[in-house]
Amino acid sequence: MIKKIKMRNCATYDESGIELSECSKVNFVYGPNGSGKSTISNYFQDITEPKYADCNVEWEFNQPLEVLVYNRHFKETNFSGDIDGIFTLGKDVIDDMTAIDALKARKKELSDKVKKKKTLLQQKNEELEKHTQDFQDTIWNVILKQNEADFQEAFAGYRGSKKTFFNQVIKRYKDGHSSPHSREELLKKASTLFAEKPEKHDLLKLEYKDILEKLHSVETSDLWAKHIVGNQDVPIAALISHLGNSDWVQNGMKYLGDDCKCPFCQQDTITDALKSQLEQFFNREYETYLQTLSIFQTSYEECSQRMIKLLTDILTNDSFFSISKVDIGRIKALIDAVQANINANKSEIEKKIKEPSRSVALNRTDIESILKLISAGNETIQNHNTMVDNFATEKNNLIAEIWTFLLDEQEALISGYLKDYKSFDKAISGIGSSIDSYEKEIDEKEKQIIEKNKNISSVQPTVDEINRLLKAYGFNNFKIVPSPTKDNCYQIQRPDGSLASDTLSEGEETFISFLYFLQLTKGATDISRVSTEKILIIDDPICSLDSTILYIVSCLVKALISDVKNDNSNIKQIFIFTHNVFFHKEASFVEGKPDSSNNVCYWILHKDESVSKIIPYQHNNPIHTSYELLWRELREINTSSFITIQNTMRRIIENYFGMLGNRKYDHIKKKFQTIEEQQICESLFYWINDGSHSIPDDLYIDSYSDSIEKYKAVFKEVFDISGHIAHYNMMMGIDDEKKNKE
Repeated sequence: MIKKIKMRNCATYDESGIELSECSKVNFVYGPNGSGKSTISNYFQDITEPKYADCNVEWEFNQPLEVLVYNRHFKETNFSGDIDGIFTLGKDVIDDMTAIDALKARKKELSDKVKKKKTLLQQKNEELEKHTQDFQDTIWNVILKQNEADFQEAFAGYRGSKKTFFNQVIKRYKDGHSSPHSREELLKKASTLFAEKPEKHDLLKLEYKDILEKLHSVETSDLWAKHIVGNQDVPIAALISHLGNSDWVQNGMKYLGDDCKCPFCQQDTITDALKSQLEQFFNREYETYLQTLSIFQTSYEECSQRMIKLLTDILTNDSFFSISKVDIGRIKALIDAVQANINANKSEIEKKIKEPSRSVALNRTDIESILKLISAGNETIQNHNTMVDNFATEKNNLIAEIWTFLLDEQEALISGYLKDYKSFDKAISGIGSSIDSYEKEIDEKEKQIIEKNKNISSVQPTVDEINRLLKAYGFNNFKIVPSPTKDNCYQIQRPDGSLASDTLSEGEETFISFLYFLQLTKGATDISRVSTEKILIIDDPICSLDSTILYIVSCLVKALISDVKNDNSNIKQIFIFTHNVFFHKEASFVEGKPDSSNNVCYWILHKDESVSKIIPYQHNNPIHTSYELLWRELREINTSSFITIQNTMRRIIENYFGMLGNRKYDHIKKKFQTIEEQQICESLFYWINDGSHSIPDDLYIDSYSDSIEKYKAVFKEVFDISGHIAHYNMMMGIDDEKKNKE
């Protein structure tokens, strides 16, 4: 079902538009002519029309259903007279009867289009072939011929055919063509890989870690910063510390003899007590420090010699430098720097040993820069060895790199061709798709022609049913019969055998088209869609109908509504648009009362300064009484619609003045002062009674069309002369109009 309808920016609907929200099973939209009803029905005729771009429909569960629309367009479509001027029955009958000719014409049109497209396709293919041939010649010269001498092996297998070479160029270009190499690099690799298989070379290995660790253990020892002095608990320690001559005293100890003479002054000053203090001062801990320093010195000397030899031996490895291309001068300079650092450390060690109390600092031996150069050289050698190990693979990789480089050089040329090719291909594909689409449609049209030929005979049941309804409702002056000149065609015929195409009244056309619409609501022209759920939109089905047919159509519509309410058919929802209050009443009232059930919704459309507006009444019928309906009809009736105006005026006068005491026409007539006025009043009564109790023929009705406005004025005078002009103004909405203007 439809939940909401939004109309905006079309016809009389402005940017704000209107909404029919919370739609029910049955929906009534009342509005005078020109209020926008037909715009809504026309929208559902084809919601894809650009003019309805801002309109939309919201479906329950987002599930659209088939929508059948009855409006003026439906009648015009189904009674267009396109088949030799014969009135045929409905749009689907037209499809059945005329479709074959239309399909054949379309099939021929499509065949002609296919021929033109194939000619154009051939032309485009020839242009592409010429463009491709020119490109093949160009790349053969600028890529292959100009580079064949340097990279001959890269073109192996492609030098015999321009087309083969072209295919390889396009394939490799699409695979990627961003080259990181220069021509010089490629030539260098080509000199190796396109020659005999080279030999492998050994990597340069340095067994340095153990030596370097020992050097670092000495260089980083805390002992070098330590002030090594004797035992401070000995009494003489204070004097030695004061004089700061610990190293001098320690060196002098070796000159002490077994006697008491000082080795410097030759006096008997060296007592056993002094010797004892000196021995205690330079105790075992002191001697341990000195021994450790001596060990460090010996170890450092040995390790530094090994390190220098290890590094200098590098300089004799000619193979390493020739393959790796490492700068031997750079290596030598770094080795000299290591040697200088070691020599400086040796000097500091010597100073510490001579003067243990002295603090010295050693620099850490660093060979990292040398190792990085060696590592880079070894990587080069390893790449060389890998190339040797994977000679065939590396050769293929080089060929790919050469192609990438050469294609990168000709980027503009190749991309330009591919751009042109894409344009050609798009055009060719588009033409091909059109041909496929046309040929597919041709096949479909052929199937449809076959199917339509089968379905023509199935039209007869609908024709029979329409004739039955015409007879049932008293229409005996025309019926539907087979065409005597065209197979499976039908025409509207009078009892005397004459065609009714030129003599049907507008009302008869409307009635017949509505009967056919009713048949469509019960089924479909396609047997597979007979049970399809539908939504009906009925727009003023009583236009140009006399009062008798009006009630018949109202009865038929009411039956549809009943089926929808009770779910007795495949019609799930119905929308009824009308400007006629009598039809509205007949269709919406149940047992003489407005239908206010929850499955019925009401709206009123109107114009506000030429812009359509809508008032929702939800489940409450805005038309409450028959008397109100009469006045609404009189207010909103079109001046040319005189079929019901006479009956409307009569019923108003009889109802109103009857309530005032059963006032008769003579009583009202006497209220007028002059004989002329009384005669005019009397003519009004004759007129409304004549139109209420008989349906005049067309010529007679036409003679009344100029009198409507005159009698409407007399009708007003009846209320004015009788002293009831206030009631007239109220019912005609004159006071409301004045207020709105104010």
